[in-house]
Amino acid sequence: MLLPIITRGDPCFTGLIRYNYQGRPLYFKVAFIYNNLLAIYGESFRMRVIAFANQKGGVGKTTCAVTLADGLARKKLRVLLIDLDPQGHAALSLGFQKSAGLYHFLSLEEPLKNLVVHARPNLDLLPGDKLTEKVKHQIALMDFRKTILSDHLTGLDYDAVILDLAPSLDVLHINGLSASDWVVIPTRLDMLSIDGVKEVLLTMAELSQSGKCYRGYSILPTFFERTTKETLSQFRELVQTFSGHVWPPIPQDASVRAASAQGKTLWETSRNTSALLGFKNGRQFQGGFNQVLERLLEVIRDEKE
Repeated sequence: MLLPIITRGDPCFTGLIRYNYQGRPLYFKVAFIYNNLLAIYGESFRMRVIAFANQKGGVGKTTCAVTLADGLARKKLRVLLIDLDPQGHAALSLGFQKSAGLYHFLSLEEPLKNLVVHARPNLDLLPGDKLTEKVKHQIALMDFRKTILSDHLTGLDYDAVILDLAPSLDVLHINGLSASDWVVIPTRLDMLSIDGVKEVLLTMAELSQSGKCYRGYSILPTFFERTTKETLSQFRELVQTFSGHVWPPIPQDASVRAASAQGKTLWETSRNTSALLGFKNGRQFQGGFNQVLERLLEVIRDEKE
């Protein structure tokens, strides 16, 4: 049974948590607060940071981050995609080689403009590679370690920053969640992946106890198959538990893998595929990256209004 962790309301919240004998949260109620309203709403044109996170791997997280980052760029937003995963797959998905951009940015304090790859019109990429592991070890030894990434992002000239987080609960994962305004949690519709969703939400709740203020979060079902009983059962349970936090699902589609293999996004290779268009329901389409992109644009536009 999923826990009803966070409900809609004012973007700024704090959690009231009970713990088990191991010190892990059992549940919490969300109390929305209105402090620091000037600081929050006075920054009408501040860059927005959106993390893609799930503590379970293999859920399509990087594909979602890359596809939607390129989608935002095609809508004329200035976007920076940052790869926080040592696997460095964001660069490969866009047709570039892995490189130690993140390491040079966070550890060596080199200027971002010297490190980004201009991946597409309006889309810059700060790539990562195995040296990202070294970044984790260095941050773990620093004071105020949770805000290292957030501090480095201050003052950047982008409309949106997309963070592709690694599927592990480490200091860089915590930095990504701490730096984010909004968190998108891609998930397969199986028990282990949805457990990863709950772990992300519990981590967000713990960070909120230390004063972190989130604007919100969304759960993005991936690899959706309408003919699979477990898929439909888990999807219904997600919707019943998290209601409007569940975004339209991304259908299972072989063209996604083919696009990544070419170093291209779906917008460039397969504009008529189900992963973009969704499922046909009568004369309309449901789900797919087209609808999810519109949801993400609403988040960013609402943030700026």
